[in-house]
Formats: sequence, structure tokens, C-alpha cells
Amino acid sequence: MSMVDCDECSGLGFQVRRCYCAAGGDQLLVEGDRYRDETYAGCRVCGGDGSVAQACHRCGHGGLRRAQLVVTVVNLDTGAAASRRLVPGGPVVPQVDAERVWRAQPVVAELSDAVGVRGLRPRWTGRKPDDVLAWYPKSWQPDLPAPQRWRLEAAALAGQDFDPWRVYVGRGSELPAPGEPGRELARLCGLADLLHLDLVVDARRRYDWLTWQIRYELPGSPVPGGQDVSGPADLASAVTGTTVTSAMHRLDERGRHAPAYTMRSVPAAGVPPEVDLDRLGAAVLADLAGDAPGAQAIWRDGRWWHTRLCPAGNVEELHERDTGQIVRYVRETVRRATEPPDPAWWGEPVEHRPCPDCRPGTRLRRCHCRIGAPGPDPECSRCSGSGLAPSALACFTCRDGGRIPAALTVTVTDLRRVSHETWRSVPGEPAPVVGYQPNGSPVHQLGAHWRLRRHAETFGVRPADLTRLDERQPVDQDLLDGTVTVFDPAVEPARRHVERIVAGLPGARLFVLAAAPDTPPLTDLLRLAHALDLTVVLTYCDHRLDAGDPTKIQGERWDVRLLARDAEVGAEFPFCASVELAVARCVEYLDSHLLAAVPRDPQRPVPAPQAAPSPPVPDPTVLLRRVGRHYAGQPVVASFGRTGCRLWLAEGGLVQPLARAATLDDAVSALRL
Repeated sequence: MSMVDCDECSGLGFQVRRCYCAAGGDQLLVEGDRYRDETYAGCRVCGGDGSVAQACHRCGHGGLRRAQLVVTVVNLDTGAAASRRLVPGGPVVPQVDAERVWRAQPVVAELSDAVGVRGLRPRWTGRKPDDVLAWYPKSWQPDLPAPQRWRLEAAALAGQDFDPWRVYVGRGSELPAPGEPGRELARLCGLADLLHLDLVVDARRRYDWLTWQIRYELPGSPVPGGQDVSGPADLASAVTGTTVTSAMHRLDERGRHAPAYTMRSVPAAGVPPEVDLDRLGAAVLADLAGDAPGAQAIWRDGRWWHTRLCPAGNVEELHERDTGQIVRYVRETVRRATEPPDPAWWGEPVEHRPCPDCRPGTRLRRCHCRIGAPGPDPECSRCSGSGLAPSALACFTCRDGGRIPAALTVTVTDLRRVSHETWRSVPGEPAPVVGYQPNGSPVHQLGAHWRLRRHAETFGVRPADLTRLDERQPVDQDLLDGTVTVFDPAVEPARRHVERIVAGLPGARLFVLAAAPDTPPLTDLLRLAHALDLTVVLTYCDHRLDAGDPTKIQGERWDVRLLARDAEVGAEFPFCASVELAVARCVEYLDSHLLAAVPRDPQRPVPAPQAAPSPPVPDPTVLLRRVGRHYAGQPVVASFGRTGCRLWLAEGGLVQPLARAATLDDAVSALRL
């Protein structure tokens, strides 16, 4: 086993470093972009000494680091896996390029041939063949004396110990041909028209190069600063790297202060089958002439609008450090030189009122002493009777938007069809009481037109498949069923429902995706875990005993995790409304699961699994549902590994063993349900 002393702490396990207070100098208010090697006398961390001792985070205060990498390739079609362990002086000689970088391509190609992989699927782990394995110093040469060469190789491999297991997932078939960038951009334009959004092609100057970003925005949103815009250096790469999910990402933040309007029906704008990227890119670059910090092309109402970006002054940001100092940053803001005309699909403005529970632009939020009380506590230590206290959290009422709209637009789509609805409360609207919360607050249910569940049948999906398009989160149960808890009898249920939903929504708009999750089947995940010699832990809970109770979870809930083979299985509460959503979440965080399976002790090796082709794995969901129905209301846990299957029942935060067998079928049969 190859290990080296940690270069951060020289093998001591701790390090004495210069305190952060020395960066700003001996003053309370410091400039964030300046450095002064001077200790702050009132520092809360070092007490003015200027030095602090802390455990080394790179080696986990052990003093040693693992000089080892493992590259693994898995064929999902056959279940075969092959691994290569990279160690100093090993049989694999580093192939370093002119930039002193050893890339994964040669190793991955060799392992792919061994297991029959012809096309990698980066979706699983995000790995690409040109990923960096390690950086080598200029002094490294393959013909150096062995001890000297091994020492340099060990240092280079130890520098990658934060990511020691590189898993590449592929199939025996070739990857489909990539789409034409012009057609992909036309598709994004068509979706912008469908959803009544702007599609923004943004080019920014970053030092000596350009970056391109493509995103959806709401008309009237502030232009993001340069630090919030990043992407590739050419337009074609930006288009091919943009998906609907990435273009919608952080729309709530960008549109937090966008004007709110209702939607009105407009004739569909014609979208060309393909966008001329050369012409579009040239038009954007023409607006970048001179000293413009950026330029944009905005697709709105069926055409492109072009504008350059101009400086719009500076804003000051203040942050508190652990040292007790206040750090001041000055950010440059930008604006569009010309704004496109208002969109044709804007209806009437949505009325709103100021948020009563925060002060926009400050950290003041409603104090806890006001909860359940007619007014603030005059003797409260947090707010001194004012009712507002500083908090680092977003305002619960408005999500820092500063306003509470009186209506919202609900947009439901499957990315081919769309439905726009305006939800607005009407005084006196019937809302019968259907239950009570444990604290006695009544739960009301609104009429059928307030229940998002009805759109599932319209779009031909399950209610569990309705998710937030801009946040990739399932729609909550109250929104599906039109139920609302009313804490203040003076507030009508429909108004409370609208204000709860609209808090923090961009432009008072809710975007819902009505489509089955685009996720691999559970059997693929089971086959991957078998090839990697990991354990899949599947948790299921049947909530049929709580049917009809609006204060309880309805339907079923799932959770899927990957653990090391010998890891302890614990009780995890499942929260995904379908097994597909649980698999999608597991695949999204697969890198984190793999990293957790690597032993923390550097004296234990990184897993290097080898697996021969194996037969397909049967889908366990039917049998697990059968067990879950018998133990309704209690989470049932099943683990699958190379050594067989085990069943547990979760009780009081612990797991109680139920059965153990070679297969799930045998384990369920042993229960004699």
C-alpha cells in the first residue's frame, strides 16, 4: 500500500496557519479584494495572535495520504466490470502530455475494450474520457531513477486523493449521434414560446476570453452580474451543453424581482427548424465592440432582439467573518442598452402588497416571539420588542422577494403541450374543513380547480410524476390536493393557499413538468452495484392506512442508496413519491455514494472491483410492495449485494431483521406473508 506524508501538515495531522484576520488588517471594516498582512487585535478566532492551530482537513488529521487511484469501467448491458489500480511504480506508466497532465483516455479505452463498452454514458457519473487523472511536475521523466520517479508519482497521485475512485459507465452500443446545435437552439426557442419565457444567449468578457451562456429568463428580470455568468468559449458548445433543466436552473433567483403579470393567449409564433448559429454569433459579437462588458440576443415573441450590455454602477455587499470583521465587496452591475418591447403574452399586472415579516435589503426577519402571539414580546432578547430580528435565513413569508402577490400563474407542460392558469382567491369561496393539525389548526380543502392532481390525467401521467420544472423537486401534497392549513381565522383559506405557494416564485409563476422521470430503470442500478461489489439499499413505505387524512403522507414513498459491501444498514425515511424519482436522485448523487464507499483510512486500499458478465437482475419492486402492504405504515428495507438479499423492518429509528436469503423471492417466501 503506497502512502505519503501529507504535504499540507508535513505528516503532523495538524497545521498552524495564518489567521484569516491578517488578510484585512487591524480594522473592523475591510476590503474584500485587498490584502494586508496585519493581525486584527479584536479577532474572535486568534485573539489577536495572528496564528491558529487546526486539524488538517486534507488528511483527516491522520498525517498520511493515500497515493493511489482506481479507474473502473462497467458495462451495463452485461454487468461486467474491469478496474486498474494506479500506484507509484506500477505496471501502468503515466502518459503525460505537453502540459504535464495524465488524462484518463488511454486507461479508459483499455478497460472499455476488456468489458465490451463502445459508448460511455456520462449521465451516470459525469465522467469523460479526457478527465485529468493527475498533474505531474516538470521534473518527472519516465527514465528517472526509480526511487526519485516513484516519489514524484506518489506526490501526484496523492494530490487526487479527494477523488480516488473514477467509475465510468457505458454500454455495448455506440453513443447516438449528437444533435445539430442549430436545431437544438431552435427547440429551446420553441419551448420559450410555449412557456412564455425569454431565451437569452449571453456573451460576457472574462479577462482575455469570452464565455457564453444560454438560459431562460422572465421579462423584466435584472441582468445577472459577470460573476453569475459562466460557460464555454464558443456558442456551439454552449448550445450542445444546454438542456431544459440547466436553462431553467436558478430561475427563481434571477426572476425574484421580475414584474408579475397574468398570461394571455396569443397566436403561436413561428420558430424556424434551425437557427443559423454563425449569423447569431456574429450579431452578438458585433455588439461586443469597444469596451462593452457583454452582449445578449433575446428570443421573444418569435424573433431575436439584440442589445449590448452597459455598466450600471456598483453595489456594495457586506459579509461578516468569523473573526468579527465586516468584509466589503464592490460588485459592478450591468444593464441592457435597449430593452425589447413588452411581450405580447403579458396580461394584466398582478397586484401585490409589501411583506409584513421582513425588511427588503436587510437581514431583519419576523422574530420567533411573534409566532402564535398577537404581537411581539417587549422583553424578547432577540428583537427587543420590535418584532424583527436579524437572521441569515430567507424570509419564510416572501422568500426575500419583499412582496406578496395576490395571484399566480400556474404553467403545466410536458414540453410539447402547455396549460396556463391564473389562480386568484375569491372572497367567500367554500373550503370545508377536512382535518386538524396536531396543534389544532384546521386543514381546509379547496375546490377541484385548485387541485393540481387533475392535470396528471390530462397529460397522461401519474400524480407522482408532477415535478417543479425550475427546481427538479416533486410537487408537494397540499398543492396536489388543494389542501391548506389556516393559522389565522381572519385569513380565508384560498388567500392563504395562494400566498403560501407564490412566496419566492419568479414573477408569481409556478412551472410544473407533467412527464415521467427520464431516469434509468432500477434494474440498471442493481446491475451497476453488483458489478462494483456495492450494496443497494431500497426502502419502501406503504401509507395506505393514512388514506384520506390530509395531515399524513399519502400513497407510497421510496428511497434508494448505494453503500459499501460491509457498511451498516440504517433506517432512512423514504420521501420520493415513486421509485423512478428515487432512482433519479440516486443517479444524480452517484459520485457522492461512490466516494462514501471508499475507506477513509489511507492504509486500506481503494476498491478495484472485477466482475464477469452476469444475468439480468429482476425488478424487486413488486415483491417489495407485497411486503410493504403487510407492514403498512412502517418502512421496509431491502439490501441487495453479491452475497444475497436481506430484509429489515424499520422501527423507532432502528432496523429489525426480517429475513435473509440468496434472492428477494426466497426472502419474501421465508416470511410466509
